[in-house]
Amino acid sequence: MRHERIAERVQALITGIAGPDRTPSDPGPETPLVDGGYWLDSVDLLQVVLACEIEFAVTFDPDVDFTPETLKTVGSLTGVIRSRVTRSARERAD
Repeated sequence: MRHERIAERVQALITGIAGPDRTPSDPGPETPLVDGGYWLDSVDLLQVVLACEIEFAVTFDPDVDFTPETLKTVGSLTGVIRSRVTRSARERAD
């Protein structure tokens, strides 16, 4: 999957979970997932992670893939997903 497409899908998943009341007027890669952005709480973040696992057919390791920095913005989360998608593709090719 192309990197641009991954970013679009991640943005759509987050927007769907946040809903119209918590979606910023002009979201982008630097939009925070929590305070000052989508205002996602811990349950919302878990829903985003699970939705991404399903959407991209990957499994995340919470101890490795998710830190306060990687869950900070749409772009940082997208980076984790791109890494996992790339890793999964390599593993399937081997």
